[in-house]
Amino acid sequence: MPTDQDLFAEEQNMVTMSFGDHIEELRVRLILALYGLVVGVILTLIPGLNLGKRIMTKMEEPAQGALEQFYSEQATKRAELADEQSSMSEETKAVVPAGPFLAELGKLAPDLSLPKGDSLAGKTLSFPVRFLESGVIKLVNQGSRPSSALISLAPLETATIFFMVCLVAGLVIASPWVFYQLWAFVAAGLYRHERHYVTKFLPVSLGLFLSGVFLCFFWVLPVTLTFLLEFNVWLGIEPTLRLADWMSFATILPLIFGICFQTPLVMVFLALIGIFTSADYRSKRRIAILVMMVIGAVITPSQDPISMLMLAVPMILLYEIGIVMVVRRESTVTS
Repeated sequence: MPTDQDLFAEEQNMVTMSFGDHIEELRVRLILALYGLVVGVILTLIPGLNLGKRIMTKMEEPAQGALEQFYSEQATKRAELADEQSSMSEETKAVVPAGPFLAELGKLAPDLSLPKGDSLAGKTLSFPVRFLESGVIKLVNQGSRPSSALISLAPLETATIFFMVCLVAGLVIASPWVFYQLWAFVAAGLYRHERHYVTKFLPVSLGLFLSGVFLCFFWVLPVTLTFLLEFNVWLGIEPTLRLADWMSFATILPLIFGICFQTPLVMVFLALIGIFTSADYRSKRRIAILVMMVIGAVITPSQDPISMLMLAVPMILLYEIGIVMVVRRESTVTS
């Protein structure tokens, strides 16, 4: 640990950066970070790798899987209800017009040889009600389901979303270089004896960022989507997700999680350079929790409380972890 005389001598000998120097340093670091981002985006667009397409397909899977499960469960419930009703009245018959019924059946199964024309005029078909969720009626119900869970409503929507996914994926790929430029800018304003913290914190910072991104993508997004679909089940509404809405949600939220997972590292860093102590963090705990709840409500792309809580609760836990890390650091220094 440097003594007061060492710090005084270092302060006298160091070159003081003006406000303009800091702005210039920031400009240089941002340009270098953008170079890395461009390289990452180019990697996602290389035809041979198809990273952009693979990543976009992977990001669609939670929505596709949740909606397919929803429709499967609804079909199972309808079949069980039909079986229950048929067991109560075995002799109940369903009578439908033959012409419209066979016409719709021919659209769903064009290979079938079905009678057509005026020969069906005025004729009807009858069958037991217990077959309503089986056989040809089940085929009609399946044909009414959407062929894809995610829909696009504008000509340029899919292309715009694809390039947005490539941009975010390129940022994740280039994150080691981007984080290096960020910490290099921070190091430019520190004393010489404080700059070694940057070398120690860089890999931890990158690990926390990637942990937040993958935790959100593989756990938070599926849980949130499943919870929201339960409202459709409760209200009896069959959901269809728009591609732009889902992909915006699935790209922005993981980045937000990755950035917010820097909380304990920032807390320790501020304690190391003498700005805050563990006592300061403890005394401001209630204010910090309130701020994190507000942040969770504001920066999450959806307006549902589940996304807010799934961001705010990890941030609160990370805040407590940061306090523990600062206390351990203070006890090590005093001993």
